[in-house]
Amino acid sequence: MSKPEAETFDGLRQRIRDRFAALSPHLQRIARASFEEPNGFALHTTAKIASDLEIQPSTLIRFAKEFGYSGFSDMQKVFRQRLIEGEATVRERVYSEASNRPTPPDVAELLRSCVGAHVAALNSLLETSNTESIAHAIEMLRSARHVYIAGLRRSRPIAAYLSYALMRSERPCSLLDFAGGMAGPQIATIGAEDLLVAIAFPPYSRQVVDTVMDAFVSGRKVLTITDGPGSPLAANSHAQLYVDAGTAAAFQPISAPIALVQTLVTALTWTATDAN
Repeated sequence: MSKPEAETFDGLRQRIRDRFAALSPHLQRIARASFEEPNGFALHTTAKIASDLEIQPSTLIRFAKEFGYSGFSDMQKVFRQRLIEGEATVRERVYSEASNRPTPPDVAELLRSCVGAHVAALNSLLETSNTESIAHAIEMLRSARHVYIAGLRRSRPIAAYLSYALMRSERPCSLLDFAGGMAGPQIATIGAEDLLVAIAFPPYSRQVVDTVMDAFVSGRKVLTITDGPGSPLAANSHAQLYVDAGTAAAFQPISAPIALVQTLVTALTWTATDAN
C-alpha cells in the first residue's frame, strides 16, 4: 500500500482504522497504541516504543511499511507534525471537561489540585535535571555577547521572564518579536559570539521550531529548553535542558521551567565576592 504524498495525522489515523481488522495481533497492538499515546509515538525512540509494547523494533518497521512508509522513522514524522501544528485548544479541552461535571468544582479543592500540579512539576525537575547540562548552559549564557530568546504560547511567559531576569542582571538580550514580524530580521543579526535560547513544549510552535533550525543551520549557538530528546528543538541545538511536560492538569504548569530559568540567571549573578 502506498501512502499519500503529504499525509496528515488524521489521514493516517483513518487509514489505520480502515485496515485495523486485517492487521496481525502484533500490528493491532501498535495501532491501538498509536491512537492512545500519539505523543509517545512522536517523541520516543523506536527502541523505547518497542520496549513499552513488548515487541521487536522490526515489528514497528513492518507496521510502517504496511501503510506505505519506508520505515518507522518516516511514519514518525506524521506524529511529530501533529505536535508542531497543535492539538485541540486548551479552551476546548476545559469546556469539554466542564460539560461532564454535574456541579461546579469546589474552589478549595481546585486550588489544592492546581498547587499540587505545580509541586509535582517542581519535584520532577529536582529528580530528573542533569546538573552538568545546567552548568554547561550557564557557561553558554555567561560567555554570550548577546542573548536572543524565542518562546511562544505557554513558553512565552517563560521567555519573557528570562529576558527580564537577564536585563536585571545587566546582560544584553532581546526577546524575539514574532507578533511584530521582526523575529526574522533579529535572527539575521545573531553573531558568532551570540546565543539563541529557544523554549518550546508540545504542541511546539512552528515559528520557534523554524527559528531554531535556521539559527542552527547558520552555525549560530543554540540552547533549548524543551521536554525531551524527541523534541524538534533538541535535534537542532548545541545544548538542551529538559523539563518534563507530562501532567494531567488542564493548564500545563510553567513553575518548573521558571525555576530552571531562575537557577540559570542566579548563577550568572554569583561572584567570587558573594561566595566569601
